[in-house]
Amino acid sequence: MAGPGLRLMAGMGLAGVLVLGTLAWLQFDPDAWLPIERIEVTGNPQHADVAAVQELARAHASGFVGVELERLRTALEAQPWVDTVRLRRQWPDTLVVEIREPVPVAQWGDDHLVDRHGRLFGPVALDDWEGLPALAGTDGRQVVLMHRYLEVSARLADAGLEVTGLQEGARHDWSIHLADGVRVLMGRDADLSRLGQLVRAVPAIRDYRDAPVERIDLRYPHGLAVAWADAADDGAGDAR
Repeated sequence: MAGPGLRLMAGMGLAGVLVLGTLAWLQFDPDAWLPIERIEVTGNPQHADVAAVQELARAHASGFVGVELERLRTALEAQPWVDTVRLRRQWPDTLVVEIREPVPVAQWGDDHLVDRHGRLFGPVALDDWEGLPALAGTDGRQVVLMHRYLEVSARLADAGLEVTGLQEGARHDWSIHLADGVRVLMGRDADLSRLGQLVRAVPAIRDYRDAPVERIDLRYPHGLAVAWADAADDGAGDAR
């Protein structure tokens, strides 16, 4: 049977082993043994800068074990043309970055787009997006104007008028832009029921004179005013 001295020595030896093991573990760097060697971007991105995504991912990917996926996801989703990101480790040395790009639903100003969530992103060249509604206003108003555009388009379709965009000023005065170049001035009143006056008046406006209309003003409490493009020629370009 072991004596007290032997048991003490055995206990001290075990404690030493534990201490040495702990020190060795503290000095062990798993990322040095298991680095991220490859950044694989999937999702078939068409507009996102894949090289910039890979560079950002590599800067955050300290190693296969130490990569902080949530922090990296937040950084990647702040990049242009990145809507959502899914990240996964692929043994033994690969980080897979799956990108979903935003779906543009409208132009915004001179160089931005509005995505399906109502968020702005850009700057982008708008030449490739001319088929989208052209909205302009103060940042933060894009959702309001997108909803208004949809409602205005539905109301004016009955008169055969195609709406291409809306523009809102800093004081919330706004106007409607039609496909034929006509501007409809609405003032600061968001009541769309007044568009009924325009729908009813369109046949009379078209019959009044054979000239292109430049502007229709709905800011009057009763009725509207029309300005023709050749108003300066004969002084008869405004009718109410």
